[in-house]
Amino acid sequence: MLICLLIGSLHNGFAQTFSVEQVQSDFRFLRRMLEEAHPSMDWYTPKDSMDRAFEQVFRQLNRPLSEKELFYLWAPLIAKINCGHTYLIHSQQFDAQKDDTAWLPFQSQIIGNQLFVKALGKNCSDTTLVRGTEILQVNDIPMTRIIETARQHCQADGYNQTFKDYFLGFYRLEETLNDFFGIKAPYRLLVKAPLGEIRESTVFSKHIPQPNVPQPTLSKQEIQNREKEALEKLRSFKLLPQAPETLLMTCNGFRYDDFKAFDQRVFQTIRTQKVKNLIIDLRNNPGGDTSNGDDILRYLLTKPIYNFLTCDSPVNQLFFAKQVAPAPKDHLFNPKELKKLPNGKYRRIVDGAEWLTPHPQLHFSGQVYVLISGVTFSAGAILASLLKAHTNAVFIGQETGGGEGGCSGGLTSKVILPHTQLVVNFPHFRLETNTQAPNVGRGVMPHYPIHYTAQDIASGRDPELEKAIELILGK
Repeated sequence: MLICLLIGSLHNGFAQTFSVEQVQSDFRFLRRMLEEAHPSMDWYTPKDSMDRAFEQVFRQLNRPLSEKELFYLWAPLIAKINCGHTYLIHSQQFDAQKDDTAWLPFQSQIIGNQLFVKALGKNCSDTTLVRGTEILQVNDIPMTRIIETARQHCQADGYNQTFKDYFLGFYRLEETLNDFFGIKAPYRLLVKAPLGEIRESTVFSKHIPQPNVPQPTLSKQEIQNREKEALEKLRSFKLLPQAPETLLMTCNGFRYDDFKAFDQRVFQTIRTQKVKNLIIDLRNNPGGDTSNGDDILRYLLTKPIYNFLTCDSPVNQLFFAKQVAPAPKDHLFNPKELKKLPNGKYRRIVDGAEWLTPHPQLHFSGQVYVLISGVTFSAGAILASLLKAHTNAVFIGQETGGGEGGCSGGLTSKVILPHTQLVVNFPHFRLETNTQAPNVGRGVMPHYPIHYTAQDIASGRDPELEKAIELILGK
């Protein structure tokens, strides 16, 4: 029902509107692209259900429409596929007209249908918004309604909700406030402090003029130090003094090229320091190169396995190749990297399914604990799934954002629709993870679920790490 009501409820978008012929042409292009080349259109949503949704939306393309109106018609339609790597993005022209002050001047965290302040931005106009403050209303609209509306335009693997809430905090919340509800900064908030006081607050990002002074030229050593700091934010490891014989390995995204050398240092340290407990923190790992996770797995496996059961595309040619945005050569769909299967699909033979063998010298046989959250997605969730299926790992936190049974991905393209210039993030391969668990459309579930409270956020606690240490100490 929501799709039918969207157009009438939207505020005016930017000036450009598209003719009936243009929007219908782009819609046919979109539908053909999804039905012909998407690897998992019917993985979670039956074809007849998608057919009805397509037809319902097409009936509303009977008058000129703005990009904003089209976005709020097509985004929930695409989200119905239940694929976390398939989603709609505004055109470059639309985003170029966005006001940078539209962002909420604080980091937020969603718990259920509630929104809490996690950390203030340095330019926040109201510095009294302490960590753990709940946002009850924005411009008299209940936050529960804003969150529920935003979720309907967010993608996820299967029936997952934790990943949606991560995306809301990332940018979808402001997008919904600005474009769907027509609310702009300054935002008029009704807030509830951690101790219970309810009051009003007006927030915006203060403009702080930057002095017009030339930036000093960095030395080679200073550049290297900055690069090292950035790398350490992506991956690091340390021994935990509060838990004997325990090492914490943090992987905040699989986007570092030195993963083999890094992993070797980690497990060499485990060997020399006689570590018995390994904690792998994947809570802020939205994915990247699956090779990073595969290499970690090799140190923990007791026998060889395949990482994926499938890495398959329904096509070996893209009719929409000319609409794919420019990308590095190794990030483009390449028919030469495919092999036709007896079932008519095409398997990727480059960067596809890999045979993983245990590391010959530095195998770790101690206890593994894995910290997970809704941010744990794509390659991060794939590693979590394989760890759960093939090691003794104990999981702590929240359901992963990525599906335990796999995802559509492996390689994604940005496809620009011909007339409207709206962009579709489009995955090319169906990756089924080598796990014994039946695929029920959910992420990896924790053995020890962690449910945050406002007090946890206010105090800056780390309940997942605390639980791991508690289990290690046998408390």
